[in-house]
Amino acid sequence: MTAAPDTMQPFDSIIGRWRTSGTVLDEHGQPVAEIDGTDEYEWMPGGMWVIHRVDVTIGDDHVHALELIGEHIPETNTYVMRAFDGSGSFGAMTAHPNTDGSWTFLGDRMRSTLWPSEDRSSMTARWERQIDSGTWLHWMDMGFAAIAY
Repeated sequence: MTAAPDTMQPFDSIIGRWRTSGTVLDEHGQPVAEIDGTDEYEWMPGGMWVIHRVDVTIGDDHVHALELIGEHIPETNTYVMRAFDGSGSFGAMTAHPNTDGSWTFLGDRMRSTLWPSEDRSSMTARWERQIDSGTWLHWMDMGFAAIAY
Protein backbone atom coordinates (compact mmCIF):
# COMPACT_ATOMS: atom_id res chain seq x y z
CA MET A 1 0.00 0.00 0.00
CA THR A 2 1.07 3.54 -0.69
CA ALA A 3 1.16 5.96 2.22
CA ALA A 4 -1.27 8.70 1.29
CA PRO A 5 -0.86 12.33 2.31
CA ASP A 6 -3.17 13.54 5.09
CA THR A 7 -5.57 15.17 2.62
CA MET A 8 -6.16 11.80 0.92
CA GLN A 9 -6.53 9.67 4.08
CA PRO A 10 -10.37 9.74 4.05
CA PHE A 11 -10.26 7.42 1.02
CA ASP A 12 -8.77 4.58 3.10
CA SER A 13 -12.31 3.44 3.89
CA ILE A 14 -13.06 2.57 0.24
CA ILE A 15 -9.67 1.27 -0.93
CA GLY A 16 -10.00 -2.33 -2.05
CA ARG A 17 -11.61 -4.67 -4.55
CA TRP A 18 -15.40 -5.00 -4.30
CA ARG A 19 -18.05 -7.36 -5.65
CA THR A 20 -20.69 -4.97 -6.99
CA SER A 21 -24.41 -5.60 -7.27
CA GLY A 22 -27.45 -3.40 -7.55
CA THR A 23 -30.64 -2.33 -9.24
CA VAL A 24 -31.44 0.50 -11.66
CA LEU A 25 -34.87 2.07 -11.20
CA ASP A 26 -37.15 3.85 -13.66
CA GLU A 27 -38.85 7.20 -12.98
CA HIS A 28 -41.58 5.38 -11.01
CA GLY A 29 -39.11 3.53 -8.78
CA GLN A 30 -39.58 0.20 -10.55
CA PRO A 31 -36.55 -2.04 -11.24
CA VAL A 32 -35.46 -1.96 -14.90
CA ALA A 33 -31.95 -3.48 -14.80
CA GLU A 34 -29.62 -5.38 -12.52
CA ILE A 35 -26.00 -4.40 -11.88
CA ASP A 36 -23.30 -7.04 -11.40
CA GLY A 37 -19.51 -6.89 -11.52
CA THR A 38 -16.53 -5.42 -9.68
CA ASP A 39 -15.22 -2.06 -8.56
CA GLU A 40 -11.65 -1.50 -7.47
CA TYR A 41 -10.22 1.52 -5.65
CA GLU A 42 -6.44 1.64 -5.30
CA TRP A 43 -3.75 4.15 -4.49
CA MET A 44 -1.69 5.46 -7.38
CA PRO A 45 2.00 5.36 -6.41
CA GLY A 46 2.74 8.51 -4.44
CA GLY A 47 -0.68 8.50 -2.78
CA MET A 48 -1.95 11.69 -4.42
CA TRP A 49 -4.63 9.95 -6.51
CA VAL A 50 -7.07 7.09 -6.12
CA ILE A 51 -7.61 4.96 -9.22
CA HIS A 52 -11.16 3.58 -9.51
CA ARG A 53 -11.76 0.78 -12.03
CA VAL A 54 -15.28 -0.31 -12.91
CA ASP A 55 -16.15 -3.57 -14.67
CA VAL A 56 -19.89 -4.19 -14.45
CA THR A 57 -22.88 -5.26 -16.45
CA ILE A 58 -25.96 -3.07 -16.24
CA GLY A 59 -28.77 -5.07 -17.77
CA ASP A 60 -27.36 -6.18 -21.14
CA ASP A 61 -24.63 -3.51 -21.25
CA HIS A 62 -21.05 -4.21 -20.21
CA VAL A 63 -19.47 -1.08 -18.73
CA HIS A 64 -15.74 -0.49 -18.27
CA ALA A 65 -14.68 2.78 -16.69
CA LEU A 66 -11.59 4.35 -15.19
CA GLU A 67 -11.75 7.20 -12.73
CA LEU A 68 -9.02 9.29 -11.14
CA ILE A 69 -9.87 10.87 -7.80
CA GLY A 70 -7.74 13.54 -6.17
CA GLU A 71 -7.03 17.25 -6.40
CA HIS A 72 -8.28 18.23 -2.95
CA ILE A 73 -10.03 21.61 -2.75
CA PRO A 74 -9.51 22.74 0.88
CA GLU A 75 -12.14 25.52 0.85
CA THR A 76 -14.96 23.02 0.27
CA ASN A 77 -13.19 19.83 1.44
CA THR A 78 -14.02 18.22 -1.89
CA TYR A 79 -12.03 16.15 -4.34
CA VAL A 80 -12.22 16.23 -8.13
CA MET A 81 -13.22 12.96 -9.83
CA ARG A 82 -12.53 12.49 -13.54
CA ALA A 83 -14.14 9.48 -15.23
CA PHE A 84 -13.59 7.87 -18.63
CA ASP A 85 -15.48 4.87 -20.04
CA GLY A 86 -15.08 2.34 -22.81
CA SER A 87 -17.61 4.11 -25.04
CA GLY A 88 -15.47 7.24 -25.20
CA SER A 89 -17.55 9.23 -22.72
CA PHE A 90 -15.90 11.27 -20.00
CA GLY A 91 -17.02 13.52 -17.20
CA ALA A 92 -16.23 15.08 -13.86
CA MET A 93 -17.79 14.88 -10.43
CA THR A 94 -16.79 15.90 -6.93
CA ALA A 95 -16.42 13.76 -3.82
CA HIS A 96 -17.05 15.09 -0.32
CA PRO A 97 -16.40 13.11 2.88
CA ASN A 98 -19.17 13.51 5.47
CA THR A 99 -18.76 13.54 9.25
CA ASP A 100 -20.63 10.21 9.59
CA GLY A 101 -18.03 8.40 7.42
CA SER A 102 -20.17 8.45 4.27
CA TRP A 103 -19.28 10.12 0.98
CA THR A 104 -21.33 12.40 -1.26
CA PHE A 105 -20.59 12.30 -4.99
CA LEU A 106 -22.03 15.10 -7.10
CA GLY A 107 -22.01 15.40 -10.89
CA ASP A 108 -24.04 16.91 -13.69
CA ARG A 109 -27.63 16.08 -12.73
CA MET A 110 -26.63 13.11 -10.60
CA ARG A 111 -25.61 12.53 -7.00
CA SER A 112 -24.87 9.62 -4.75
CA THR A 113 -24.26 8.84 -1.11
CA LEU A 114 -21.85 5.98 -0.38
CA TRP A 115 -21.78 4.38 3.07
CA PRO A 116 -18.69 2.22 3.81
CA SER A 117 -19.08 -0.13 6.77
CA GLU A 118 -16.79 0.45 9.75
CA ASP A 119 -15.20 -2.98 9.37
CA ARG A 120 -14.50 -2.39 5.62
CA SER A 121 -16.43 -5.53 4.66
CA SER A 122 -19.16 -3.78 2.67
CA MET A 123 -20.51 -0.54 1.27
CA THR A 124 -23.92 0.63 0.06
CA ALA A 125 -24.80 3.48 -2.28
CA ARG A 126 -27.94 5.30 -3.31
CA TRP A 127 -27.87 7.20 -6.60
CA GLU A 128 -30.28 9.91 -7.68
CA ARG A 129 -30.70 11.74 -10.98
CA GLN A 130 -32.17 15.15 -11.56
CA ILE A 131 -34.96 15.53 -14.11
CA ASP A 132 -35.79 18.68 -16.10
CA SER A 133 -38.15 20.00 -13.40
CA GLY A 134 -35.26 20.00 -10.91
CA THR A 135 -36.69 17.09 -8.92
CA TRP A 136 -34.29 14.38 -7.76
CA LEU A 137 -35.41 10.81 -8.52
CA HIS A 138 -34.14 7.64 -6.85
CA TRP A 139 -32.11 6.03 -9.65
CA MET A 140 -29.92 3.16 -8.38
CA ASP A 141 -29.26 1.14 -5.25
CA MET A 142 -25.88 -0.55 -5.06
CA GLY A 143 -24.10 -2.88 -2.69
CA PHE A 144 -20.43 -3.74 -2.49
CA ALA A 145 -18.91 -6.75 -0.72
CA ALA A 146 -15.18 -6.68 -0.03
CA ILE A 147 -13.12 -9.14 -2.06
CA ALA A 148 -9.74 -7.79 -0.88
CA TYR A 149 -8.21 -4.66 0.60
